[in-house]
Amino acid sequence: MGVAALIMFGFGLALAFVDLGVRLANHWFPYFYCYDDYRGWGLNPGAHGWYRREGNAYVRISQDGFRGPDYPQRKAPRVIRVAVLGDSYVEAMQVPEDKTFTAVIGRELGDCPVLKGKRIEAINFGVDGYGTAQELVTLRRKVWRYSPDVVVLAIFLGNDVRNNSVALEGDQCRPFYSYQDGHLRLTGPLVDSPAYRIWCAARFDYRDLRFVGLFKNTWEAVKQGAAAPTAEHPVERAINYDIYKPPSDLAWEDAWRVTEALISEMHNEVVHHHAIFLAVTEDTGIQVWPDPQTRKRFEEKLGVSDLFYPDRRIAELGRRNQFEVLNLAPVLQSYAETHHVFLHGFKNTPIGFGHWNEAGHEQAGRAIAAKLCNMLTDWNQKKANAKN
Repeated sequence: MGVAALIMFGFGLALAFVDLGVRLANHWFPYFYCYDDYRGWGLNPGAHGWYRREGNAYVRISQDGFRGPDYPQRKAPRVIRVAVLGDSYVEAMQVPEDKTFTAVIGRELGDCPVLKGKRIEAINFGVDGYGTAQELVTLRRKVWRYSPDVVVLAIFLGNDVRNNSVALEGDQCRPFYSYQDGHLRLTGPLVDSPAYRIWCAARFDYRDLRFVGLFKNTWEAVKQGAAAPTAEHPVERAINYDIYKPPSDLAWEDAWRVTEALISEMHNEVVHHHAIFLAVTEDTGIQVWPDPQTRKRFEEKLGVSDLFYPDRRIAELGRRNQFEVLNLAPVLQSYAETHHVFLHGFKNTPIGFGHWNEAGHEQAGRAIAAKLCNMLTDWNQKKANAKN
């Protein structure tokens, strides 16, 4: 065999290995994200594959870049649309699409008496890693195209407050808002720096290389396993545990102020569009741990009487600004303790931690649907009274 033939053979063999690597990466660690000019990143339209890093589910991304089926933007007659905004809890790649709490909301609302004869379309607008600022941008640039009747904002207090702070958040490839003179102003390097936007775009292009992504995701899985939380040490890397206390410095005070302003701004915008708004605070694994003694030990370690400070704070914000808030953590804690069941964790992850499993999604979806049914009933009654 000549030198040229050997070179060609080696080149072909290398391509075969690269192709094999890409196929393995696509199979074991499909990458679902892409750069977005306005939100930093979003879900990659048309992407699909198995998600197995936590749980086990086949995930399909719509052509508009959200998990689930493609919906026509024009709403059909006698359809009630519920738009659900949030982060990875809403995106819910850990469970099959029909087991997500968004899907549960759609099914449960079908039994709401006031919606008899209507078809419910609950649309999942969740994206992993999003804070409230990105969710507000999503509402404005994506959600209103679908003319929702109801907007549910799912707030993960474990890290959303930090995500909204340009001072506290480490991942700056996202829009931020500052609160100045009673007004929100869009800011941050993604907004203010063309060079930074190029860097963010390159970052997501780089991560889209499946062969490289295979090794990156494998390494992340190894790190996650090495730092796995336990009942004795229930600390998860993604959660800020300062959130269970009043803010201790100016950065956290500002983060809370911006977060509350963003939620209020979203409520005002939903009202302006003549839709119904519900803010839902999600939980963390330790908040709904079935054993009260485990929760008590963690409370003592943090120096708090309970783990509901952030939930109460959002509920109070709703009272001040006259919008409905559903705190899921107390509801789910009661269910978990009564039924001795973990609502977080999977066979391939530490039980009790991480995202909701199917039981968690089921209970969350039922609670949200029951709340929405009551709100829609009141809404219809007010409209009927206004006509008389």
